[in-house]
Amino acid sequence: MIDSKHSGFSSCETNSYVTRETSVSITTTERHQQKQFPDPNQSAKSHKHKKRPWKKLLWVKQDYADNYTDTSFLSQLKRNSTVVTYSYWRLFRDFSLIGMHLSVIMSVILVFYGIYALNWDPVRPTIVSTITTFVGFVIYALTLKIRRNRELINLQKRKIEQLSKHRSVSPFSRPNSPLSQSSTDTLDGSLNNVNNRNVSRHDLNLEKYLTEPSPPDHFGTFKSSLLILLHLLTLSPVLKSLTNSSASDSIWAISAWLCFLNMLFNDYVIDFPRVSRVSSLNSVDDQDLLKRKYKSSNLSKNIALSNAIVLASRLNSNLSAFCYILFSIEVCGLFPIFNNFTRRCQFWKFHTIQLASIVFGVDYSMYRIFGLGWMACWVSLQLLIVVAGPFYFLALQKYKDELQGPWDTAHPVVKSF
Repeated sequence: MIDSKHSGFSSCETNSYVTRETSVSITTTERHQQKQFPDPNQSAKSHKHKKRPWKKLLWVKQDYADNYTDTSFLSQLKRNSTVVTYSYWRLFRDFSLIGMHLSVIMSVILVFYGIYALNWDPVRPTIVSTITTFVGFVIYALTLKIRRNRELINLQKRKIEQLSKHRSVSPFSRPNSPLSQSSTDTLDGSLNNVNNRNVSRHDLNLEKYLTEPSPPDHFGTFKSSLLILLHLLTLSPVLKSLTNSSASDSIWAISAWLCFLNMLFNDYVIDFPRVSRVSSLNSVDDQDLLKRKYKSSNLSKNIALSNAIVLASRLNSNLSAFCYILFSIEVCGLFPIFNNFTRRCQFWKFHTIQLASIVFGVDYSMYRIFGLGWMACWVSLQLLIVVAGPFYFLALQKYKDELQGPWDTAHPVVKSF
């Protein structure tokens, strides 16, 4: 009895164990089958909820919020990549151009005050400025011719080196061949001609690569100057009576505004463009020797001429008006051009002489005409611009934060029909 009960209990226990083992084996088999053959519906759901990588494109619909910011958004950010580090003495030299231009404007005002109020002889300052202009023109013409010939010789040497390299790699460059011997003789003869400066400018067709302008035609320059003088002398009576119906206070106000605009719109050229470097000698015939010629703005010169005409209309005689306008043209029109030429040629000592002459000459004239007090105010203004200006400019550089990246706006290309 006990055995039958025990055996019945054992059989029940065995059946439950077998059932449990069978269910475990079925579950394991199903899992294995699911791994081998996944449910397509379930895989589609998981793929649907998987987000694609974020892209920096506004015109693509993405699975991200509008205010989402990815960690790679600023990966290509560039800060202050084109910011230049300045030195004080470099800025001092640049700011001195402002002081020199102020002295040029003040020299014109002082000459007018001397002729108008102190009864100066208008011929004397005009003769001094004319002689100085003539000397400057001679220096300009000679220097320009020397620099142009020197640049042409350098380009000819580079061209000959290019031809020599091309000859060395050509299939006809045999040591004992007649063609090679004739080419060598030709190149040697050309090089000797270059060293002797006897090569024609049009032999190698390098005229278009010169950055220096052509020397001025002396006869044409003299003829143009003479025509300008005759026209100015003819128009002097008309210019003198130009503002007879206007009050003097209006003339002084107009002149002050013209002087301010002249100072504001002057072309303070600091860095002159140069010829781009040539990567190889083969690029002499190509367009790699591109030159960027400097073109100055004539707006300030026209304003200075207007100021001279306005002030000359208050003078007493036609000769005074003629001399004063001619003096203003030479000082405010021709002197800045000559000074830009000396700085472009890097004649820094000569530029310093010009700067010191005009600045100290105006300071001394201020002292002789208006006294020590006005001269001190004028010198303080110049020191404020030339000495304190660079310090203020350097102090502002720490606030400069230039950002660059691929998200910068593109410039539209406008086609004209």
